[in-house]
Amino acid sequence: MTAYSCCLRWCRLLDKESEKGTGKLPVWAVWAGVFFVVALLAELLRMSLLLVRGLKTQLRLEIASCPELTDPSPLVSIVVPAKDEAQNIERTVRSILDSDYRNFEILLVDDRSLDDTLPIMKCLARHDSRIKVSSVTCRPADWTGKTHALFNGTESASGDILVFTDADALWSSDVLSRSIGIFMSEDLDMLSLLPSFTRRGFAERVVYPHLALGLLSLYPLSDVNDRQRSAAIASGCFIMIAMKTYDALGTWMKFRKTITEDVAMSKAIKERGGTLRVMRAGSLIRTAPFGSIYSVCRFWRRTFYGCLGKSVSKIIRLFANYISLSLLCVIFVLSVLSVLRHGAGAPELILLVVSSTAMAAVIVPFSIFLKREGVSWLYGLTAPLGILLSAWVTLSTLVAVAFGTGIEWRGSVYK
Repeated sequence: MTAYSCCLRWCRLLDKESEKGTGKLPVWAVWAGVFFVVALLAELLRMSLLLVRGLKTQLRLEIASCPELTDPSPLVSIVVPAKDEAQNIERTVRSILDSDYRNFEILLVDDRSLDDTLPIMKCLARHDSRIKVSSVTCRPADWTGKTHALFNGTESASGDILVFTDADALWSSDVLSRSIGIFMSEDLDMLSLLPSFTRRGFAERVVYPHLALGLLSLYPLSDVNDRQRSAAIASGCFIMIAMKTYDALGTWMKFRKTITEDVAMSKAIKERGGTLRVMRAGSLIRTAPFGSIYSVCRFWRRTFYGCLGKSVSKIIRLFANYISLSLLCVIFVLSVLSVLRHGAGAPELILLVVSSTAMAAVIVPFSIFLKREGVSWLYGLTAPLGILLSAWVTLSTLVAVAFGTGIEWRGSVYK
């Protein structure tokens, strides 16, 4: 029986009993709810401990000890693809130009933009010789747009180290030098940084964290950063890789059909026994907010579709997590309404207590997580909304995979 049909049956039973004049849920339904919530509570406590442990062990670039670089410093080629990014591209480029690490070139790639992205790029290049501009006028049928733009830009790179970044990413002045220091001292094959936001709206406070935590529950960063484990993720906002490693992987051509090219590259690094490091950038790299709940949901639908390798089993596992939490919210509301309307017998009171405890086990850790991210803990009270939307995103991803409809992204459909 699905969670939806189960909830519907509960509601019908409640109406039926109300017509009889009792207004109470059947005893068997109450005890079924109790057993479900107790089992879920045990899992929530386990996940909360993992979350707290994960927060303590996460690698954060802004507080990491970074060794000093020795001369001569390597040349770094920074590739920035941009499609209709006129409002962001200049700020991004200027933040890179302000880096305290000086030996770099910037390769700007206009990817079929319909706005003023290309003219702005050319204007920036006229004022700084380290900037080179190229333009993509069409997308080959067997490429995704971004991978083709990345490949195009990298073809003219001269550096020993490559950095791929997004056109809406704002860099701190020391993020490049810190990253290179860690990259070289630890002899990494790939370094990726997880950004924060330039500002957080309602969507970034309420919905985005639940979807991010869902992905991290399947790919904990402790596993991602363990060379002996196969787990791998990355953020296209900042990827650093040696040119020789990039060539050995087969360049972006190998990932030309992949909608989440960043994750595909990180998996390839792990598969060949390489060393991957994923760190939180904190305030050192910030990206533009999504602006709407719809945009957040579209982004994570694409991310789940690519990151989970179109694996139905993994998507179902993630969906089961979200739908179980959604059912908990429904049970909690029904138990509260039942007690308020008709008083509390022993079974109803037990259900109310265990469901309240389970809700606390959801909201409290989430509030702690938000506070650590610089968001008011009060947004933890919006957890039910974030959970419901996360369930919808996961379900729509499952439908796209199961029926082969693919994902629409930036005007193109990828299957």
